This record gives sequence, C-alpha cells and structure tokens, in this order.
Amino acid sequence: MSNHDRVSKGIALLKAGLAPFVERELVSVYKDKALSEAKTLLPPDDRINGNRAIAQWDASVLLKVTCDGWNEVFSRTLGRSERSLVQELRDWRNKWAHQTPFNTL
Repeated sequence: MSNHDRVSKGIALLKAGLAPFVERELVSVYKDKALSEAKTLLPPDDRINGNRAIAQWDASVLLKVTCDGWNEVFSRTLGRSERSLVQELRDWRNKWAHQTPFNTL
C-alpha cells in the first residue's frame, strides 16, 4: 500500500468521524438554520456540497467549515490545540488532493 493510499484511508475515516460532529455543533448553535448558515462558509462555486446535507460533505469542506466557523461555533467545545490540529489536517488533506508525494521519514 502506498503512502498516498494510507492517507486516502485516513481522510475517509476523518470524514466519517468529523461529519456528525460538525453537523451536531452547527445545529447546536444555529438550530433549524444550521444548513443555510453552514452554506455561507462554503466557496461560492461549490455546487456539489452546497446541494448536500452536512453529513454528506467531503473532508475538505468539513475542515474548511470547521476553520472558518471556529469563533461562532467550534470554539465552544474545542480549544486552541484542536484548532491547530484542524488546520494541520486541512494542510495534509490539501497536500494529498494535489498529489504531493508523502514519505515515511
């Protein structure tokens, strides 16, 4: 298995665990307006995720929404260390998406 494949599996697991958390936190703050408020954090040209339920969003968008909605939503339950981890995950996800080679060193 290549390192890229390992990261692919990790991103799939990240999405599976992160999506319910992101949805729960958005609903806890925005109630029945969670989806419409979350969509304001999406890139304007994102027609794929914009038409899906939050639980169906891809890892990239979940991480972006977590970063961009930090102050209003996620800082209520997560601390600064978790914010750093979210940003690091976002960076690694972008490297994976742009096929940056991974090494084991």
